[in-house]
Amino acid sequence: MTTCWAPLLVGAAIVVVMTGSAAAEPVDPPPPGVGIRLVEAPTDRADDPRARSYIIDRVGAGSTFTRRIEVSNGDPQPMDVLLYGTTATLRDGDFSVGPADATGGVAEWISVTPRSARLQPGQRLEAVVSVTVAEDAPDDEYYGAVVVERPAVRGVAGVSNGLRAAVRVYLSVGQGSEPASDFLVDSMAAERGADGRPVVTALVRNTGGRALDLSGSLSLSEGPGGLSGGPFLAQLGTTLAPGDTGPVTVPLDQAVRGGPWIATLTLRSGLLERQARAQITFPDDAGEQAAPVAAENLSPAEDPRILIPIAVSLILLIALLLAWWLLARRRARPEHREEQELVPAG
Repeated sequence: MTTCWAPLLVGAAIVVVMTGSAAAEPVDPPPPGVGIRLVEAPTDRADDPRARSYIIDRVGAGSTFTRRIEVSNGDPQPMDVLLYGTTATLRDGDFSVGPADATGGVAEWISVTPRSARLQPGQRLEAVVSVTVAEDAPDDEYYGAVVVERPAVRGVAGVSNGLRAAVRVYLSVGQGSEPASDFLVDSMAAERGADGRPVVTALVRNTGGRALDLSGSLSLSEGPGGLSGGPFLAQLGTTLAPGDTGPVTVPLDQAVRGGPWIATLTLRSGLLERQARAQITFPDDAGEQAAPVAAENLSPAEDPRILIPIAVSLILLIALLLAWWLLARRRARPEHREEQELVPAG
């Protein structure tokens, strides 16, 4: 009997800052199939979009913390599910969740209550994830997942289908502040797919101490006849461990000309955002790729989205200082009165 696993799904999360109050019940019905989402995040990461979807934390060895999750059944039939923690690996830009029977590391640190449930059609159920880091855990970055699994059931022609969905776990173990996150864009390559569609592939290097989940967009400027284009969204799914290098792919519109163009790539992971640019030219024929071009990584001072507001703020500040100086000078100027000598009248 063959067992087929559906692709890993990561549920979209709605942040509820940890205040001890219950999360509001969602109004919309759950999406089809088995689902999972995070329903709370630590207050110090409330503004981090990654912390709204994944369990991300900096913890010390031997420490314990909890998170609340929600699992759901979007199918029209009742569903029996299992809930558990497991390991994960991060390699070649892919985050891969381990099996249910994984041992060691994060798999032994995570427990979920309840461990199983029967979900009625459309039902949502809250569960509590408890993470207890081993006392002897070395300082390092650890990966895992909290999984909801619908075990294999007998289907048509004896084929058994199993479904899993997961919330990723990124743990930095150590004392003090967590390692800084950062990355560089090493190069960009222009190509045309088999269908002739232009594509830009950027090679990104994680230079920080935490894993990155990259998203972003690319804009074109100074093209033929002064044309510009974009922004074009990057394909999601690139996750880089510290020290790793991986590609980020940006499909463009079919109508984009060959070039040359100035390509400006904006990438972000959580609250971290970086920009890089390069001059690229797309090949003429489908299936061809131009040689990679070294990218120029822009400092914040070169980013017009930062530079323009700073310049406007400086101009306003100078204007206010000038107005204050003129007002102070005017108030300090002595008043002169003409004194008249008076004589008795008559």
